[in-house]
Amino acid sequence: MEDERIIKLLKSDDGGLELARKKYSSLVMKICRGFLSSEFDAQEACADCFIRLWKTRREIDAGKSSLKTYICMLARHSAIDRARKEKNRVTVPIGEDDLGLDVDYEDEAAKRINMKIIADCVRSMPSPAREVFIERYYYCRSVKEIAARFGLKPKKVENILARDKKKLKAALLKGGIIL
Repeated sequence: MEDERIIKLLKSDDGGLELARKKYSSLVMKICRGFLSSEFDAQEACADCFIRLWKTRREIDAGKSSLKTYICMLARHSAIDRARKEKNRVTVPIGEDDLGLDVDYEDEAAKRINMKIIADCVRSMPSPAREVFIERYYYCRSVKEIAARFGLKPKKVENILARDKKKLKAALLKGGIIL
């Protein structure tokens, strides 16, 4: 009975999306995690699923399937689409040339210490700088893509990246980076 109410509210634009999200978000995340390797991608696919639900709310036919089944189908499609994007993405990791450092990556202990310093530094970045940095160096998106995604000018994105690379270099040197 509750799903019928949610469908009715969805179609009348009266809070149904929030009810559906509260009821089914954990199920959608479970489905997305099954297809995707990163938590970030799973969260993005989950958000995409509920965006798709909103866009197709008037097409929901309770006679064909339940709301739960419909949302599971949307979650599966969102996760598959996200996985395809991930598969086609080219990795451009931060290299020592980017930071102006000569790092010894052969020593596993040094690598772990350096990676912890990098992770802590990135976590401490304010928003949207942290997201811009992750999008560029983890997801290898172009400056133009990042600018469009965050509603920034490409030059602003370049400035954010340059500033945060300097901060990262300083944090690595201060944290005892193994060179």
